[in-house]
Amino acid sequence: MKDSIEAENKKIINNINSTDPIHLIKEKEFNEILLSFGSFISIIKNKRINQTMLLLEIIENKRVRTIFMKLTDIDNIQFLIYNLIIRFPILCKSKIIKNKLRDLNDDAARKRLL
Repeated sequence: MKDSIEAENKKIINNINSTDPIHLIKEKEFNEILLSFGSFISIIKNKRINQTMLLLEIIENKRVRTIFMKLTDIDNIQFLIYNLIIRFPILCKSKIIKNKLRDLNDDAARKRLL
């Protein structure tokens, strides 16, 4: 019963977001920034990169992460990763990404303890 209510709520939110002009503009802007930033990283690294390599670079390199977060106006790394995974579901299957995210969470937990 509860699952069907949550599914119905999710459906309603998706319908609202699909017609909301502000949401559509933000999505389009994020996609353009993502493509431009991917090209930028590709130029800096002097090699082709895919979605996995882009997310790895964002996770591993704090400077790159800070720049990308400022460009997209996202202040939370978890929300940033969520946005990337929503756009590229194949990232969920990557063992490298899973390991890096686990390391990132472990580092955050250690910092909280200090």
